[in-house]
Amino acid sequence: MDRYAIFVDAGYFFAAGAYAIVGNNVPRRNLSLISAEETIKSLCEAGAKQASNPSLLRVYWYDAMNGPRPSMEQSAIAHLAGVKVRLGSLNNAGEQKGVDSLIVTDLIELARNRAISDAILVSGDEDLRIAVQLAQTFGVRVHILAVGDSSKNVSPSLKMEADSLESLDSAWLNKNIKITMPALVTATNTTITPPQPAEAVSPDTLDQAALLICNQLLDRADPDVLSSLRAHLSNSTTIPYEFDRQLISMTAEAVKRRLSSDEKRKIRGLFVTSLRNRTAS
Repeated sequence: MDRYAIFVDAGYFFAAGAYAIVGNNVPRRNLSLISAEETIKSLCEAGAKQASNPSLLRVYWYDAMNGPRPSMEQSAIAHLAGVKVRLGSLNNAGEQKGVDSLIVTDLIELARNRAISDAILVSGDEDLRIAVQLAQTFGVRVHILAVGDSSKNVSPSLKMEADSLESLDSAWLNKNIKITMPALVTATNTTITPPQPAEAVSPDTLDQAALLICNQLLDRADPDVLSSLRAHLSNSTTIPYEFDRQLISMTAEAVKRRLSSDEKRKIRGLFVTSLRNRTAS
């Protein structure tokens, strides 16, 4: 089948992308896509050019869950047309687990079933070398689309196996990756201001505490994040983990006790109501 697919290792994409932009390692929690839809579209354009193939099967996005459910960004990517999100997990050291095996399985199965003729691999991990070799035995051309300087973040043995090698440069990455980090100065000397901490809460009741904290979380979220949050809740009944964790822990701290399951459900409902009220107004 004369189609191509893109396989994106999100851990590699963000880590290498941040390093290419600022010249330093940046914690994953400080990295996000400016626009998931535009990034996927741009990756598809780069993939079609590299593979000399205009027909896309789909984009596979591999990431790890930092909690019990997908993040808001992972959920947004999963709802894009033509994108399949595969999620592994993080261990206690913050390392991805199970992601490489998901990439290996998909690449080999698609090649074996003749579903694709070209694979665009956005990764630099040497552990994928055998999968590349096996895919090629089924007639698939495997191309590496590196992020930044491939001499620094792509395994030499993986590069030797690939049918071609291209890179996403820092200009492309600046258009697609957002970095939010305290006192971080980029190559253009632009200081990125960290979010301000929530103000102290001294409520008398659980509802008062929850409402105050809901408003604090929403007040300090930038417009793009609020837009993504609204989109997430239009497709899901769960609050994204990055908001849910803060909401529950901050409310429990405010009332100085652990919260019951019923109380947590009530607090989450207040958060959704607060967001909808802002949207309506």
